[in-house]
Amino acid sequence: MKRVKQFSQEIYALKALTRYNNKFKLINESVAEHSFFVAILILKLHEVYNFDLEKALSMGLIHDIPELHLSDITYDVKRNFPKLRDSILDAEKTIINKQYPEWSHLFNELVVNVESVESMVVVLADVMSCIQYASTEIDLGNSGYMKNVLKESKKRMRELEKKLKNY
Repeated sequence: MKRVKQFSQEIYALKALTRYNNKFKLINESVAEHSFFVAILILKLHEVYNFDLEKALSMGLIHDIPELHLSDITYDVKRNFPKLRDSILDAEKTIINKQYPEWSHLFNELVVNVESVESMVVVLADVMSCIQYASTEIDLGNSGYMKNVLKESKKRMRELEKKLKNY
């Protein structure tokens, strides 16, 4: 129980970590808020796709846990700097394997081998959350970087939906 109480204190930091921290935005969204949206979208996607709900929810809830130690590093940074992306992934895997070994199999399935229906659903929920946030920002007048987020996220969503048709 002591370990659970300590973890409870550690994860509270996700409430203070701001997503898109290197971009202009009108409304801040914390990593914790994002994780909530990913989880609720996974629940909703279970009405559309056939997958192990508990496994997908677990993956969705832990997918940004390494950010406790690394902060939020945006998708465009990872895309534009492949060596950095690979180093970040190595760091994330190290953090999960060392700090949270009970979740390492879920995390590795999600980020290393995105082939299971559960991992694809979690990535889809993650992308949908990005669409949700970017759309809101644009509706409020943020016509800068968020247009790129929306465009790229919609493209990724279409690709994932194609892969998930069989489920």
